[in-house]
Amino acid sequence: MPIKACEFVFPYTLARILLISLLESLAVRLLHLHDAPSIRGGATAYLSQLTTEMGCRGAQSWLYSFDSPADDLSLPLQGAHEYHYDWPNNPLERRRDFHRFNPKLAAHLTEAIQAIQPDLVHIQNCGPFKTTIFSTIYKLGLPLVMTVHDFTLIDPNPAGHPRSGIKGTVLSFLDRQSLARARKSVFDHATLLWCPTEALRTGIGCPPERSQVLRLPILPATAQPLPLTGLKLLFAGSLYTSKGVDLLIQAIAGSTGALGQATLEIAGEGDQRVNLERMVRECNLQERVRFLGFCRGEELESAYARANVLVLPSRVPENSPLTVLEAGMRGRPAVASHAGGVPELLTEERGWTFASEDVDSLRRALLAAADPEERNLRGQRMRAWVQQEFSPSKHWDTVEDTYNALSG
Repeated sequence: MPIKACEFVFPYTLARILLISLLESLAVRLLHLHDAPSIRGGATAYLSQLTTEMGCRGAQSWLYSFDSPADDLSLPLQGAHEYHYDWPNNPLERRRDFHRFNPKLAAHLTEAIQAIQPDLVHIQNCGPFKTTIFSTIYKLGLPLVMTVHDFTLIDPNPAGHPRSGIKGTVLSFLDRQSLARARKSVFDHATLLWCPTEALRTGIGCPPERSQVLRLPILPATAQPLPLTGLKLLFAGSLYTSKGVDLLIQAIAGSTGALGQATLEIAGEGDQRVNLERMVRECNLQERVRFLGFCRGEELESAYARANVLVLPSRVPENSPLTVLEAGMRGRPAVASHAGGVPELLTEERGWTFASEDVDSLRRALLAAADPEERNLRGQRMRAWVQQEFSPSKHWDTVEDTYNALSG
């Protein structure tokens, strides 16, 4: 009697289903926590790379956040559990919920974790909720990895709120108390803290036995020849007060010689764009300063190609700024504030630094970068160093090995 085709199909289909089920049961289940993936910045860009790369390696990812990711953000996820916190208008309630243990947030996070059943939690940023989040995850018995992206663990007022008079004194005291609780919660409950620079790891006082320096992954890129004529400056980042773009405009406006002829392109968006555009008009710099808006892909590549120096004039300590490293991968040296992890990246051989918020110091650094020969030499050195130290394959292999070790 002839055997029907369906008699072959059924065992094959069953075996395929069983194989898929087995692979899914072996896949690492990751819960990523990032408070504001709507903000396009280093932490969000890294999260996009992380979920993509780990997905290619078989891991399953979920996201817990406090807002919705940007529409154009690529996050390959199994599902998103987003916590939308309705911030109260009363400042006392906000301080209580942000800086002390928040039972409502703890209950919602616990419910999400019980539904997802992750093998571990990887935190990028969690804003003012550190006291609640870290203790809640720890009590559930999950390994907790955090990539530390900034210096907020030593800054009692990272948002830069005004603190003057008697009220300011009281608020500063409460800020310090909140910071102490947050630091204790992070350092007591995190299984592992990854820091992109040694300056960050030691600067915020991470426990040595539970922290490692893990350089960020920088994708390879072609080094195009540097424009030789004049200074072609580029700022790429968020247009917030903390980034100090106004200082850069001041430095250009008050200069002569090579810097007096320099051009500047500003790639990014933020709440200071209107103020910065007004400042450019007031300084009569419209012909030399151009706003590009938010750039990605080919637009950003073109901006890098047109520039011969990247400038990062931040008022706050930067950890391991992606734009400095991406520009370096393309053979572009950088001028950046001498704070945080920047001096670790931009030694005298690879770029220039200046005293933060010091316009005269910034001018001197930019004038030094006006030398075409020195500019080219430092750009080449920066590219070679980034290629060696920021290898994507090395980074992702370390992440995967750590995930497997902690979840096993």
